[in-house]
Amino acid sequence: MCGIAGVWRKRGPISSGDLSDIARMMQALAHRGPDDHGNWNNARLALGHRRLTIIDPSPAAREPMLTASGDGVLCYNGEVYNFRALRRTLGAEGLTFRSVSDTEVVLQALRQWGPQKAVPLFDGMFSFAYFDARDGALWLARDRLGIKPMSVAETGDRVLFASEDKAILACQGFPRRIDNRELTLRLAWQSRDSSYSIFDGIERLPPAGLWKITAEGIEKHRFWHVLDVLETSRISGDRSSDAEHVATLQTLLEESVELHCIADASLATACSAGVDSGVITALAKRYRPELQGYVVDQKLGHSEAQDAERTGRHVGVDLRRVPFDKDRFLELWPRAVWHLETDGWHASHAALLALAEQCRAEGVKVLLTGEGSDELFGGYKWQASTMRLWRQSWLQRLFRSKTRRDRKFAELRRTPFRNSIGRGSPSDRTMALRALSPELNFLQIKLFDRLEGLEPLDDRAFLASCFYDLYSHLQDLLHRHDRLSMAASVELRVPFLENRLIDFALHLPRRQKYRDGTGKWLLKKVAEHHLPHENIRAAKIGFDMADAFSAGTEGMLRSGLLRDAMKWSSSELDDLIDMARSQETSRLRLVGMEMLLRLYMNGETPDGLTEALHAETRNAK
Repeated sequence: MCGIAGVWRKRGPISSGDLSDIARMMQALAHRGPDDHGNWNNARLALGHRRLTIIDPSPAAREPMLTASGDGVLCYNGEVYNFRALRRTLGAEGLTFRSVSDTEVVLQALRQWGPQKAVPLFDGMFSFAYFDARDGALWLARDRLGIKPMSVAETGDRVLFASEDKAILACQGFPRRIDNRELTLRLAWQSRDSSYSIFDGIERLPPAGLWKITAEGIEKHRFWHVLDVLETSRISGDRSSDAEHVATLQTLLEESVELHCIADASLATACSAGVDSGVITALAKRYRPELQGYVVDQKLGHSEAQDAERTGRHVGVDLRRVPFDKDRFLELWPRAVWHLETDGWHASHAALLALAEQCRAEGVKVLLTGEGSDELFGGYKWQASTMRLWRQSWLQRLFRSKTRRDRKFAELRRTPFRNSIGRGSPSDRTMALRALSPELNFLQIKLFDRLEGLEPLDDRAFLASCFYDLYSHLQDLLHRHDRLSMAASVELRVPFLENRLIDFALHLPRRQKYRDGTGKWLLKKVAEHHLPHENIRAAKIGFDMADAFSAGTEGMLRSGLLRDAMKWSSSELDDLIDMARSQETSRLRLVGMEMLLRLYMNGETPDGLTEALHAETRNAK
């Protein structure tokens, strides 16, 4: 797990200024790889790498890594967990290896098979830059669901790329401007963080992005998308029994967790009271007998630490409580915003940073979590509520004309989910889609249509809603987990997002995901073999944090940066502050965005903003 920095010259050779920019970028990414660093350049390309040593800490695994012939160069961030199987295949083709790292396997696979064939074979989380001197092409890639990040900026004569936006912003002469459209979208609660930058001129590789850069320009491709891999016939034709599905999921989870436990470093789990992280913790204990878990123990509102410890006792894992009070929240909130490169819209962002920092302080470099389960196995309430939109009573079916039924179907198809944008009139919906985020919102229709032929329609809408969440809600979660764990130099792994598990979950019928009012039905059947029944039956609450953590901070909005950016009048600002005072969600979003502007546009420091937050809370009393 590391940080990547690169400069590609469209014309002319790499200059001393480019190398200075690489040094600045690497400094901006130091938190991602404090263990080692390296750089490489040729006539057109300069690469920089910050290393967090997880697999093969020897110097033989240093990056940027070159092939023995020198015609292939890799700058890589992440883990490809099936590297040992790929190494055996490459060995059978006559290749030899100098290290035991996954990095060298990725490099050799890219050179031997070419990126278009090799990348879909990688099972893991990754982003990388690979240069093939044989044809002079630079390849940038990101894993299929976007667990690991990659930011790119194209200027007049250069292409800049890095693991985080802030590294590109560190380059000499790069304009530091906010994209007002992105600012508006985030204030409108759009899920943008993983695939879109708030800074003007910076874009991010989308999930499964595979870009080829040559003297002719950038060719943008994707090597995987749900729309491309769904086989509706597998879903509708599923005849497996419940017991068979439970056994298959149990095996896939065991194999994925075993792969995710491969590390030459200390490993732990983030273990909440929920099913997802609990199952991961129970299975990881088999492969890491010394395993310990971590849980945030918030001192305001309800703490899930006691319920999480019930899981720990049940599976034989010691749980370490991470205390989290309001002072700690106000200390870490600005730092979370800095690392996220967006507003810290949820109080749990600061709590996750606190957890990662305690892990690192106690020598833990790798942390397993349960992210991705709700999207793949149907764990969110809004997914279930979508089904009710599509259900018709027998009276409605009897007395509605076919014309009315067809018209109702057409209306629902345009906004198929309970959380669809523009659920009002057709004109309202058109305005919302045009003004906000058409690429995500039209994806809803494409996914629903992709499942054509699947009956009943409420099953079809439910599954499409789950698939949509992989590109909306999950992207926000993956972004925050990468940025906040790496802020403390901790690698966060997500065993539910393993290739075979993804494929299995995508092709489960609705009855295996939601049944008898229970979400994640199949996963909970597996969990019955591992977790205490009280935790399995408990209502899902997510990473809930008390309103009191941010109470009183709304006065920060009077500084004027966000007001100026949005062109709010004084009276509008007063109304927004009143709203933020009474609504935690608005307060976190607005104050978080204000801090983002102060940090990146005004040059203020996280420590200075912590002092300002304390002052506002004192004034509010």
